[in-house]
Amino acid sequence: MPPVRKILVADPDPAVVRALAPALRQRGYQVHAARDGSRALQIAILRFPDLILFDERCPLLDARTFVRILRTNPRTERIPVILTGEAVEPDRARLGTWLKKPFNHDEVLARIEQVFRRVDASRAVSGDGRDIEGNLAQIPLVDLLQILSVNKKSGRLTVEREGEHAEIALRDGRVTDATVGVVTGEKALFRLLTRREGQFAFVPGQDVGAERIERKVEELVLEGLRQADEVARLLPHLPAATDAIELAVHPSEIPLGLHPVTEEVVALLDGPRRFQDVVDRCRASDLEAMRAALALLEHGYARRREGGAPAPRGELLAAHELHGLRARIARGRSSGPQTVGKIVVAGGGPLARRAALARFQTVPGFRPEAAPPSVFGTLGRLTLGDGVRVDLAELPGDRAQRPLWRPFASGAVGALVLLPADDAEPLLDELAKVLRLPVVVCGPSEASVPAALREAPGGFVFGGSDAAEGLRALLAGAGVRQVY
Repeated sequence: MPPVRKILVADPDPAVVRALAPALRQRGYQVHAARDGSRALQIAILRFPDLILFDERCPLLDARTFVRILRTNPRTERIPVILTGEAVEPDRARLGTWLKKPFNHDEVLARIEQVFRRVDASRAVSGDGRDIEGNLAQIPLVDLLQILSVNKKSGRLTVEREGEHAEIALRDGRVTDATVGVVTGEKALFRLLTRREGQFAFVPGQDVGAERIERKVEELVLEGLRQADEVARLLPHLPAATDAIELAVHPSEIPLGLHPVTEEVVALLDGPRRFQDVVDRCRASDLEAMRAALALLEHGYARRREGGAPAPRGELLAAHELHGLRARIARGRSSGPQTVGKIVVAGGGPLARRAALARFQTVPGFRPEAAPPSVFGTLGRLTLGDGVRVDLAELPGDRAQRPLWRPFASGAVGALVLLPADDAEPLLDELAKVLRLPVVVCGPSEASVPAALREAPGGFVFGGSDAAEGLRALLAGAGVRQVY
């Protein structure tokens, strides 16, 4: 028979204890009472309760000091404390550490049971190498993250719901990354915090991959839940997830100086697109993407598309093109079960590169890096299916750094050059002739490409001004001259 759980109620008003104690005892709890903080601390050390309800008005010892003393004593450091009072403390209430008075007994009992479920789950993961699994309806994701954080766990927490697979990576109790569909980082984590159903499983381990998230767990939880509230208020005014939206005017008619997120949403609306696709592919959080889309709709720059969502886009590459890409990647290198290639992106100023990145996000399977590189680094990863992946890596235009190009571009299957670019001819000459890479050029016109390279057989393909189409041409096997 499990031991009886003890609850300490610290409240200066004896009427509160008299009203609450019968309901607690009826649930099988043993109740202790204290009228001030000093007596509550004494009972906590002597009786070692399983949970403490501590009123903010307790005399002799304030709540902050009481909790600090508990946390410095090895015997009492893990006792859960729920603060109570008449003020509104939304952040603490979200974290399960605040109850507003006057009490609703059903709410108090539900909160106590929630805390004890969290304690039981924490004990399950406190030992080394222990896995945990269960249902989010029993243990919310917010509680799970706090448990794993307190126990400084490393590993992956997976969440499955109706065929959707999501993962949260942790290292030493810190959330380092999250993935749900094509969405990663904080954006994915904030979306997952709204999940109320689904099966979860935590598998411990040290190799948790890249770190896209830096904030503390408590900050992430509070910000995620705040954004979830804001999203819930916006949803009645937005298109349904499967509805399509499109620009109602030509992009040139939209005023300059838009917020960067709004600019990105405009770039994504290159044609009719499912509203959920726009939210997914925008690098900003769901809340920011939805606000931007709503602003465009309200100002008449975008509209819901009549006739429903557009048909899904076809595969990026045909089967024979994918086979050819795999062969080019595999030539001279082995990547294990997944064939990983590289395409280098060079040229273009900050605006051209930002516009190109926005266009890449319209390509099925492309996932941008949470923090784009400042000099060298990966812009994003393109998953093409059948175990083939291509990483897009940025090269700087600074001539002083060009000696690093050869080792960095090792294994690349091609180069995508954005125009206009400083010293375009030496740049293209080095990529095509020195590094011997197939080159696709994206610029205002084919005439902007230096004649010497424009006429070189097999040197490059002109991809027009569309970076996404240029990327597709390069993947399909640049070498046959083709103009978009």
